Amino acid sequence: MPHDLRKKSDFPDFSDFFPTLFDDESPFWDKLSLAHEKNNFKADVHETDKEYEVKVDLPGFDKDNISIEFDHDVLTIHAKRHSEASEKNEEGQYIKQERSYGSMTRQFYLKNADEENSKASYKDGVLTLKMPKIALEDSKKKQISIE
Repeated sequence: MPHDLRKKSDFPDFSDFFPTLFDDESPFWDKLSLAHEKNNFKADVHETDKEYEVKVDLPGFDKDNISIEFDHDVLTIHAKRHSEASEKNEEGQYIKQERSYGSMTRQFYLKNADEENSKASYKDGVLTLKMPKIALEDSKKKQISIE
């Protein structure tokens, strides 16, 4: 019986078994990126010499379900939502009942922000924070004497 010798390149590659999983143009990667975007909200951070201005898009969130924390120069914005919708027929039986829950969190490093004098507002689905910067003393070169 003759031996059938094959070159290594003739053997199927691992990606041959899962072509759509490892292909750069695969719908798998599109779904993964959409899932990431779905659980993340858009934000703009603008810095001037005097303050930080952070604008966050949070459409459909209730103001009471948004929390803002500032600790060790890290601003954390957390938003959660819970919604229920149901439809009943004339006899009072459910035709459709849906529930959705979700939460999102973003963090930003804002060096020397003054949390005591910061202000936040929420209007038309946009959260706006204005955080003044703490005036730091000019750090001058100091000579340290050796005892």
